[in-house]
Amino acid sequence: MSAVESVDQQFEFVRQLARDLNAGSINLPSFPAVIIKIRDMLEDEECDFARLGETVSADAALVSRLFIFANSTYHNRTGDKVTSLHDAISRLGLELVRNTALALAIKQLALSDKHRSIAPHLKRVWILSMRLSSLAHAVASYVPNVRDEDAFMCGLFHEIGKVYILTKARDFPGFLDDVNSLNSVLDEWHTQIGQCIVEAWGFPGEIVRSMAPGEHFNGRTHVEPELIDTVLGATLLHQTDEDNWPELMTEPVFRKLGISTDKLAELGDRNRLKLDSIQQSLS
Repeated sequence: MSAVESVDQQFEFVRQLARDLNAGSINLPSFPAVIIKIRDMLEDEECDFARLGETVSADAALVSRLFIFANSTYHNRTGDKVTSLHDAISRLGLELVRNTALALAIKQLALSDKHRSIAPHLKRVWILSMRLSSLAHAVASYVPNVRDEDAFMCGLFHEIGKVYILTKARDFPGFLDDVNSLNSVLDEWHTQIGQCIVEAWGFPGEIVRSMAPGEHFNGRTHVEPELIDTVLGATLLHQTDEDNWPELMTEPVFRKLGISTDKLAELGDRNRLKLDSIQQSLS
Protein backbone atom coordinates (compact mmCIF):
# COMPACT_ATOMS: atom_id res chain seq x y z
CA MET A 1 0.00 0.00 0.00
CA SER A 2 1.33 3.42 -0.95
CA ALA A 3 2.04 6.22 1.51
CA VAL A 4 -0.82 8.24 0.03
CA GLU A 5 -3.27 5.36 0.59
CA SER A 6 -2.05 5.01 4.19
CA VAL A 7 -2.62 8.71 4.82
CA ASP A 8 -6.08 8.44 3.28
CA GLN A 9 -6.92 5.56 5.60
CA GLN A 10 -5.65 7.48 8.61
CA PHE A 11 -7.81 10.46 7.67
CA GLU A 12 -10.89 8.27 7.26
CA PHE A 13 -10.18 6.44 10.52
CA VAL A 14 -9.82 9.66 12.52
CA ARG A 15 -12.98 10.99 10.90
CA GLN A 16 -14.86 7.91 12.11
CA LEU A 17 -13.41 8.27 15.62
CA ALA A 18 -14.60 11.87 15.78
CA ARG A 19 -18.02 10.85 14.53
CA ASP A 20 -18.29 8.07 17.14
CA LEU A 21 -17.29 10.49 19.90
CA ASN A 22 -19.78 13.14 18.83
CA ALA A 23 -22.54 10.55 18.59
CA GLY A 24 -21.65 9.01 21.96
CA SER A 25 -21.35 5.62 20.30
CA ILE A 26 -18.05 4.49 21.82
CA ASN A 27 -18.68 0.87 22.72
CA LEU A 28 -16.48 -1.92 24.01
CA PRO A 29 -17.83 -5.29 25.09
CA SER A 30 -19.50 -4.80 28.45
CA PHE A 31 -17.73 -5.98 31.54
CA PRO A 32 -18.99 -9.26 32.97
CA ALA A 33 -22.10 -8.78 35.08
CA VAL A 34 -20.21 -9.83 38.20
CA ILE A 35 -18.06 -6.68 38.02
CA ILE A 36 -21.06 -4.38 37.81
CA LYS A 37 -22.59 -6.21 40.78
CA ILE A 38 -19.39 -5.86 42.80
CA ARG A 39 -19.19 -2.15 41.99
CA ASP A 40 -22.81 -1.64 43.08
CA MET A 41 -22.31 -3.68 46.24
CA LEU A 42 -19.36 -1.54 47.30
CA GLU A 43 -21.67 1.47 47.25
CA ASP A 44 -23.92 -0.28 49.75
CA GLU A 45 -22.81 0.36 53.33
CA GLU A 46 -24.38 -2.94 54.39
CA CYS A 47 -22.31 -5.02 51.96
CA ASP A 48 -20.47 -7.85 53.72
CA PHE A 49 -18.09 -10.64 52.76
CA ALA A 50 -20.85 -13.27 52.68
CA ARG A 51 -22.95 -11.36 50.12
CA LEU A 52 -19.91 -10.56 48.03
CA GLY A 53 -18.88 -14.21 48.14
CA GLU A 54 -22.23 -15.29 46.73
CA THR A 55 -21.77 -12.90 43.81
CA VAL A 56 -18.14 -13.81 43.13
CA SER A 57 -18.75 -17.56 43.29
CA ALA A 58 -20.62 -17.41 39.96
CA ASP A 59 -17.33 -16.67 38.13
CA ALA A 60 -14.96 -19.64 38.40
CA ALA A 61 -12.03 -17.85 36.75
CA LEU A 62 -12.30 -14.96 39.20
CA VAL A 63 -12.57 -17.31 42.18
CA SER A 64 -9.35 -19.08 41.18
CA ARG A 65 -7.51 -15.75 40.83
CA LEU A 66 -8.71 -14.60 44.25
CA PHE A 67 -7.31 -17.74 45.86
CA ILE A 68 -3.97 -17.24 44.07
CA PHE A 69 -3.88 -13.58 45.11
CA ALA A 70 -4.88 -14.23 48.72
CA ASN A 71 -2.21 -16.92 49.09
CA SER A 72 0.52 -14.97 47.31
CA THR A 73 3.60 -13.75 49.15
CA TYR A 74 2.32 -10.17 48.87
CA HIS A 75 -0.90 -10.88 50.79
CA ASN A 76 0.14 -13.89 52.86
CA ARG A 77 3.17 -12.82 54.83
CA THR A 78 2.57 -15.46 57.54
CA GLY A 79 2.34 -18.44 55.16
CA ASP A 80 -1.13 -19.33 56.46
CA LYS A 81 -3.02 -20.34 53.31
CA VAL A 82 -6.75 -19.73 53.00
CA THR A 83 -8.95 -22.52 51.63
CA SER A 84 -12.39 -20.92 51.60
CA LEU A 85 -13.70 -18.13 49.38
CA HIS A 86 -14.99 -16.24 52.42
CA ASP A 87 -11.51 -16.25 53.98
CA ALA A 88 -9.90 -15.20 50.69
CA ILE A 89 -12.25 -12.23 50.39
CA SER A 90 -11.74 -11.35 54.06
CA ARG A 91 -7.97 -11.29 53.59
CA LEU A 92 -8.06 -9.22 50.41
CA GLY A 93 -10.88 -6.82 51.25
CA LEU A 94 -13.80 -5.64 49.15
CA GLU A 95 -11.96 -3.13 46.98
CA LEU A 96 -9.14 -5.52 46.13
CA VAL A 97 -11.71 -8.13 45.08
CA ARG A 98 -13.24 -5.52 42.77
CA ASN A 99 -9.86 -4.64 41.28
CA THR A 100 -8.91 -8.27 40.74
CA ALA A 101 -12.17 -8.72 38.83
CA LEU A 102 -11.45 -5.58 36.80
CA ALA A 103 -7.88 -6.61 36.00
CA LEU A 104 -9.02 -10.07 34.91
CA ALA A 105 -11.76 -8.62 32.70
CA ILE A 106 -9.42 -6.10 31.03
CA LYS A 107 -6.81 -8.81 30.46
CA GLN A 108 -9.42 -11.10 28.89
CA LEU A 109 -10.66 -8.24 26.72
CA ALA A 110 -7.19 -7.23 25.57
CA LEU A 111 -5.88 -10.77 24.99
CA SER A 112 -8.99 -12.36 23.52
CA ASP A 113 -8.45 -14.88 20.70
CA LYS A 114 -10.79 -12.89 18.48
CA HIS A 115 -8.20 -10.10 18.44
CA ARG A 116 -5.33 -12.25 17.15
CA SER A 117 -4.60 -9.91 14.23
CA ILE A 118 -3.76 -7.09 16.63
CA ALA A 119 -2.48 -9.24 19.51
CA PRO A 120 1.01 -7.66 19.73
CA HIS A 121 -0.51 -4.16 20.00
CA LEU A 122 -3.02 -5.21 22.65
CA LYS A 123 -0.42 -7.10 24.65
CA ARG A 124 1.63 -3.90 24.91
CA VAL A 125 -1.47 -2.05 26.13
CA TRP A 126 -2.09 -4.71 28.79
CA ILE A 127 1.53 -4.56 29.99
CA LEU A 128 1.33 -0.76 30.23
CA SER A 129 -1.91 -1.04 32.21
CA MET A 130 -0.35 -3.40 34.74
CA ARG A 131 2.73 -1.23 35.17
CA LEU A 132 0.79 2.00 35.58
CA SER A 133 -1.73 0.49 37.99
CA SER A 134 1.01 -0.89 40.24
CA LEU A 135 2.81 2.48 40.21
CA ALA A 136 -0.40 4.33 41.04
CA HIS A 137 -0.95 1.92 43.94
CA ALA A 138 2.59 2.54 45.19
CA VAL A 139 2.26 6.34 44.94
CA ALA A 140 -1.09 6.28 46.74
CA SER A 141 0.50 4.49 49.69
CA TYR A 142 2.14 7.85 50.54
CA VAL A 143 -1.08 9.87 50.30
CA PRO A 144 -3.23 9.54 53.45
CA ASN A 145 -6.60 10.55 51.99
CA VAL A 146 -6.35 8.57 48.73
CA ARG A 147 -7.24 4.88 48.71
CA ASP A 148 -4.53 2.85 47.02
CA GLU A 149 -7.05 0.50 45.40
CA ASP A 150 -8.85 3.45 43.77
CA ALA A 151 -5.51 4.58 42.36
CA PHE A 152 -4.86 1.05 41.13
CA MET A 153 -8.23 1.02 39.36
CA CYS A 154 -7.44 4.32 37.63
CA GLY A 155 -4.19 2.84 36.39
CA LEU A 156 -6.05 -0.12 34.93
CA PHE A 157 -8.44 2.15 33.07
CA HIS A 158 -5.82 4.57 31.77
CA GLU A 159 -5.08 2.69 28.52
CA ILE A 160 -8.57 1.30 27.82
CA GLY A 161 -9.19 3.80 25.03
CA LYS A 162 -6.31 2.25 23.09
CA VAL A 163 -8.12 -1.10 23.11
CA TYR A 164 -11.09 0.51 21.36
CA ILE A 165 -8.90 2.31 18.82
CA LEU A 166 -6.93 -0.84 17.97
CA THR A 167 -10.00 -3.01 17.53
CA LYS A 168 -11.48 -0.43 15.18
CA ALA A 169 -8.21 -0.04 13.28
CA ARG A 170 -8.38 -3.64 12.07
CA ASP A 171 -10.66 -2.43 9.29
CA PHE A 172 -7.89 -0.08 8.08
CA PRO A 173 -4.87 -2.36 7.49
CA GLY A 174 -2.77 0.30 5.79
CA PHE A 175 -3.17 2.63 8.73
CA LEU A 176 -2.64 -0.20 11.25
CA ASP A 177 0.67 -1.12 9.63
CA ASP A 178 1.90 2.49 9.69
CA VAL A 179 3.46 2.48 13.16
CA ASN A 180 4.12 6.22 13.38
CA SER A 181 0.59 7.16 12.28
CA LEU A 182 -0.98 4.56 14.57
CA ASN A 183 1.00 5.74 17.61
CA SER A 184 0.12 9.35 16.83
CA VAL A 185 -3.61 8.57 16.82
CA LEU A 186 -3.33 6.41 19.94
CA ASP A 187 -1.59 9.19 21.85
CA GLU A 188 -3.98 11.91 20.68
CA TRP A 189 -7.29 10.08 21.02
CA HIS A 190 -7.07 7.37 23.67
CA THR A 191 -7.85 9.63 26.63
CA GLN A 192 -11.13 10.97 25.20
CA ILE A 193 -12.16 7.52 24.05
CA GLY A 194 -11.26 5.96 27.39
CA GLN A 195 -13.20 8.55 29.37
CA CYS A 196 -16.31 7.81 27.31
CA ILE A 197 -15.95 4.08 27.92
CA VAL A 198 -15.41 4.35 31.68
CA GLU A 199 -18.26 6.84 32.01
CA ALA A 200 -20.54 4.48 30.04
CA TRP A 201 -19.59 1.67 32.41
CA GLY A 202 -20.99 3.77 35.25
CA PHE A 203 -17.88 4.70 37.21
CA PRO A 204 -17.78 8.02 39.12
CA GLY A 205 -16.66 11.31 37.63
CA GLU A 206 -13.49 11.37 39.73
CA ILE A 207 -12.40 8.11 38.10
CA VAL A 208 -13.27 9.44 34.63
CA ARG A 209 -11.34 12.69 35.18
CA SER A 210 -8.29 10.81 36.45
CA MET A 211 -7.73 9.45 32.94
CA ALA A 212 -6.54 12.95 31.95
CA PRO A 213 -4.83 13.97 35.23
CA GLY A 214 -2.71 16.70 33.68
CA GLU A 215 -5.84 18.58 32.64
CA HIS A 216 -7.22 18.60 36.18
CA PHE A 217 -4.10 19.18 38.26
CA ASN A 218 -4.68 22.53 39.95
CA GLY A 219 -1.05 23.14 40.90
CA ARG A 220 -1.99 24.35 44.38
CA THR A 221 0.51 22.47 46.51
CA HIS A 222 -1.04 23.71 49.77
CA VAL A 223 -4.30 21.84 49.03
CA GLU A 224 -4.58 18.21 50.14
CA PRO A 225 -3.64 15.82 47.31
CA GLU A 226 -6.45 13.99 45.54
CA LEU A 227 -6.80 10.88 43.44
CA ILE A 228 -6.10 12.85 40.26
CA ASP A 229 -2.79 14.11 41.69
CA THR A 230 -1.83 10.55 42.57
CA VAL A 231 -2.50 9.32 39.04
CA LEU A 232 -0.59 12.25 37.54
CA GLY A 233 2.43 11.45 39.71
CA ALA A 234 2.27 7.77 38.73
CA THR A 235 1.96 8.69 35.04
CA LEU A 236 5.05 10.90 35.17
CA LEU A 237 7.03 8.16 36.91
CA HIS A 238 5.79 5.61 34.40
CA GLN A 239 7.01 7.74 31.50
CA THR A 240 10.50 8.06 33.04
CA ASP A 241 13.27 5.51 33.61
CA GLU A 242 13.57 4.77 37.31
CA ASP A 243 17.19 5.96 37.36
CA ASN A 244 15.91 9.40 36.32
CA TRP A 245 13.08 9.64 38.86
CA PRO A 246 15.04 12.07 41.09
CA GLU A 247 14.89 14.65 38.28
CA LEU A 248 11.07 14.61 38.52
CA MET A 249 10.99 15.67 42.16
CA THR A 250 10.96 19.35 41.19
CA GLU A 251 7.53 18.86 39.59
CA PRO A 252 4.77 20.55 41.65
CA VAL A 253 2.69 17.38 41.83
CA PHE A 254 5.37 15.54 43.84
CA ARG A 255 5.63 18.41 46.31
CA LYS A 256 1.87 18.21 46.67
CA LEU A 257 1.99 14.43 47.14
CA GLY A 258 4.76 14.72 49.71
CA ILE A 259 7.08 12.43 47.76
CA SER A 260 10.74 13.41 47.81
CA THR A 261 13.97 11.90 46.56
CA ASP A 262 14.62 10.00 49.80
CA LYS A 263 11.39 8.02 49.30
CA LEU A 264 12.03 6.90 45.72
CA ALA A 265 13.94 3.70 46.51
CA GLU A 266 11.13 2.51 48.79
CA LEU A 267 8.50 3.57 46.23
CA GLY A 268 10.29 1.54 43.55
CA ASP A 269 10.34 -1.52 45.80
CA ARG A 270 6.63 -1.16 46.56
CA ASN A 271 5.90 -0.85 42.87
CA ARG A 272 7.82 -4.02 42.00
CA LEU A 273 6.17 -6.02 44.78
CA LYS A 274 2.70 -4.97 43.65
CA LEU A 275 3.48 -5.65 39.99
CA ASP A 276 4.83 -9.10 40.81
CA SER A 277 1.68 -9.91 42.76
CA ILE A 278 -0.56 -8.85 39.83
CA GLN A 279 1.42 -10.91 37.36
CA GLN A 280 1.38 -13.91 39.64
CA SER A 281 -2.35 -13.81 40.28
CA LEU A 282 -3.35 -13.22 36.64
CA SER A 283 -0.86 -15.50 34.90
